[in-house]
Parts: sequence; C-alpha cells; structure tokens
Amino acid sequence: MEETKTTVTETKQEDKGLSQIQPNEKKSWWSIAFIWVGTMICIPMLMVGGIFGGTLTMGSIFWATLIGFAICCLLMIMGGIVGADTGLNATMCSTRAFGMTGANFTMALVVFICEAGWFAVQTATCALAFNTLLFQMGVEFPFWLSCIIWGAVMSVTAVYGVKWMAVLNYIAVPLLVALCVYGGVHSINTAGWGNIVSAVTENMMSMPVAISTVIGLFALGATCNSDYTRYCKTRGDVVKATAIGVMPAALLMIMVGAIMAIGTGSYDVTSMFAGLGLPVIAMLVLILATWTTNTGNAYMSGLAACKMFSVKDKKRPFVTMLCGALGTILAIAGLADFLNTYISILGAVVPPIMGIVICDYWVICKGKAENWSPVRGINWVGIMAWIIGGGFALLETLGVVTVFSPALDGVILAFVAYWILYSLLKNKKLAGSGNMTIDEACSVAQ
Repeated sequence: MEETKTTVTETKQEDKGLSQIQPNEKKSWWSIAFIWVGTMICIPMLMVGGIFGGTLTMGSIFWATLIGFAICCLLMIMGGIVGADTGLNATMCSTRAFGMTGANFTMALVVFICEAGWFAVQTATCALAFNTLLFQMGVEFPFWLSCIIWGAVMSVTAVYGVKWMAVLNYIAVPLLVALCVYGGVHSINTAGWGNIVSAVTENMMSMPVAISTVIGLFALGATCNSDYTRYCKTRGDVVKATAIGVMPAALLMIMVGAIMAIGTGSYDVTSMFAGLGLPVIAMLVLILATWTTNTGNAYMSGLAACKMFSVKDKKRPFVTMLCGALGTILAIAGLADFLNTYISILGAVVPPIMGIVICDYWVICKGKAENWSPVRGINWVGIMAWIIGGGFALLETLGVVTVFSPALDGVILAFVAYWILYSLLKNKKLAGSGNMTIDEACSVAQ
C-alpha cells in the first residue's frame, strides 16, 4: 500500500478512513488523551450524574462511577492496543473476529447506528442550550433550525479529523472544567454540603445496575477506542492516553452532575446550568461541551459508514457530513427523549463486541500483530458469540435473568463463547474463507 504523503489539502482536513496509519503519521499520546477528556466532559455524563443524585448515596455514586469506568478503561486499553499495533480503526480491527463481510453488519453497523444516535442526543441538547441563551436575550428561535445550525457546525468540525478535534479540545476543556468546578461549588454553597450528602440516605438503585448504567453510558467509546489509538506510537501510549483521558474527567462529571442536580433541585441539565447565577456564560460553555463531544460522534459514525459501504478515504469527509445530517434529523425527531432506554440497549449489545475482538487478538492471536490478519467473508464464530453475549445481556436488561451487571456479563460471556467456539470450529468454513493481508483488506474495503 502506498504511503500517504502530506499535501496542502491534508493539512486542512484528515482523509484517513479505512486505510492503515503509517509510523510517520503517529501522534503524541497526550493529544489523544485530550480528545478523550473533551469527550468525557459532556452532557450525558451530567445527566447520568443527575439520575444518580436522586437514587444513590454520594459514596455509592463515587464507587459505581470508579468501578464502571475502570472496566471501560480496561476494555478500551485491550481493544485500543489492537488499533495501535495494526494501525487500523475499530471497524477494521474487527475484520478478523467477524470477517470482512461480517464486520459490515456487526461492528460497523452497530457503531454507525449508535454514534448517529448519540449525535442526535447531543445536538438536541446543544440546540436547547442555544435557544435558552437566546430566550434570555429576548429572542425566540425555532428548535428545528437550531438543530440544523449546530448539527452542521459539529459535522464540519468532525470532517477535519483527529488533529483539529484535539485543537478544539485544547481550547474547550479548560473552560468546561472551570464551569463544572464552579457549578459544584455553587451548588454546595447554595444547598449546603450536609443537605447534599443526606439527600439520599439509602440506595434506590442497586450497585450492579448503577455500574451497568455507567458502562452502558460509555460502551460505544470503549468499543471504538481504536479509532483514536491507531495514532498511538506504543502500547504504553494507549494506556496513558486512555487512563488519563477518561478516568479523572469521568469522575468529575458524574459527581458534579449529582451535586448540581441535588443543589439546584433540577435534574434537567439546561435548568441546572441556567440556575448557576451566570446564565449566559453557562449556556455558552454548555454549547461548547456538546460541541467537543459531538464532533467525536460524527467522526466515529463516519468511519463506520465508510466500512459498511466500502467508501474510499477521500470520501470520508462527505460521508461524515451525511452522518451528521442523519443525526440532526433524529435530533429534530426527539430521540433525546429516550436517552435512558437508549443507554440500556447500548449497555447490553455493544460491549460484547469488544469482548470478542479482545479474545481474538489476545487469546487466539496471542497479542501479536504478526499473528493477526483480516478474514475473508463472514466469521460466523464471532457472530454466534455476539448473539450469545449480547442476547444474554439484553435479557438481563429486561429483567428476565439476573447475574451481576448486563454490560460486564455480556462481555465475559461473549469472550468465553468466542474462545470455545473458535477452538471447536477454527478449521471449518464457519470461521471465514481464509486470511488476507492488511493491505489487501484496506484495498477491498475501499
């Protein structure tokens, strides 16, 4: 495969979609970490924190968040190393576990649908914040038009890829952190720490359910870590970028969301921020928060769509814009109203995919890039393992069966199922139609 050469156009927008990242294209780990920090400092985090604030004690909120994101980070690191070792994005990293064709309607399809959904949720939140800001200035603005404007802005930012997403986060993250700290302190001063701590004295949500909610909230990010870590130079960089980029910001946002919800007496994020005493500044930063996160949603959705439809690298920006347009339509349609149900479904069906990819690379391929290669056709072993793991997790979510946490149980079951089934069927046609080189796979995919 011909190495990508730097051109004037490439400095403006990133065209890399399905092709392999070359050593000279790798980036510093802290630039990847900063993207994750910006992604974590988002509205859904505050929303889940608000939900926890009314159902869990403060101590339980902390431990549920810590344990849930520790599990996410472990999955992200194990899966992200696959991307760093191979130089491939998340959907391409699944082309052995599910096969070149199978990856299109498993990993790629799920990521495409889920990221487009998250884009819709974030766009609706941003539009609402923007309209609230204008209303305070005496201007009424149509919600649908606000969604179109901000959906377009976020999509355009995603077109410029990882480099410019990092630049946006360098600007936005300090402001977002400052506002969140201010929001927490303001809520404590207003309501009193004693009242906040004693708001819930007994958990009304079980810890397994709370942990599963946390994992479900970030299930897609954990699964798609390779979209970013393919730019990491070493495995150590993957660990640092993931752990430092995710865990501190996650704890901050969930805890602040809970404190602000209790302190302001409102679990609606826009109302929370509007009640901080700095409505204009709060709304501006709230818009910025959704912008930084939603850029990543559009970017990942575009990469998944490129794999599904075998789109060439140079068309990635156009596909990203189409994904943004789809998410904007869903935002106008009111998908954000179903956030809790959406998170529950994600928490069941998405994590098992990463369990399969991790098992394939670390167990079957012994964690060595030279042992890994894409598989032609469909690897039905991966499909069956996903149905087993995801199906069981979904049954847990629906309350049909109960073990511990649907998200974690699904990952473990899918991991074990793939290991056993592959050992039994690896020499059968069910495991695909033969190996291919990465260069060949990238060429076929486009």
